[in-house]
Amino acid sequence: MAVAEERRHSAVGAVIMLVVGIIVLILILHIVFVLIGTNPGNTIVSTVGDWSGHLAAWFKGLFNTSSAKWDTVLDYGLAAIVYLVIGRLLTGLVERV
Repeated sequence: MAVAEERRHSAVGAVIMLVVGIIVLILILHIVFVLIGTNPGNTIVSTVGDWSGHLAAWFKGLFNTSSAKWDTVLDYGLAAIVYLVIGRLLTGLVERV
């Protein structure tokens, strides 16, 4: 019984990290799109921008440098790091319970 429970906890931890990985990928894609100057009218670019805007809502405007690109890197990069840390903490908690 303990082995099955351990596998279930491990599977839940893997799902948590998969979701966090997708979130971080969206945030990083937005950063890359901004840095390389992609067309914001493109469907992929605008969709990633919309999603990342919602995911990083609490972090937008946190940094004010002289460059909008660096503001994006710092704001969305910090959001990605926070998601990774929280995801790892949740995974560790699930696997211990």
